[in-house]
Amino acid sequence: MIRKELKALVKAVETKVGKSIPISSDFEKLAQIFSKYHISLQPLALKKVWTYVTGAEKPSTDVLDKLALFVGFQSWKDFQNALHGDDDGQTNYDV
Repeated sequence: MIRKELKALVKAVETKVGKSIPISSDFEKLAQIFSKYHISLQPLALKKVWTYVTGAEKPSTDVLDKLALFVGFQSWKDFQNALHGDDDGQTNYDV
């Protein structure tokens, strides 16, 4: 279940960034984009997320919370709730 939700989060990040981000991507540049929004994520942490989507490592909750924040949610849990219709949308920052 988490992999499907994580794919949705990765897709939301790619939509906000405006491009698809392949595993071979420069995650330094992606980390710089996050820093413009005052969200600190290490390039290695970002790479782990994209790697997990393809079947390898599982990212930490802290990293998932920051990715969810970047796409307009207060936390990974709020993003999951919005995906499953358990949320009224009020926890989304992009109103």
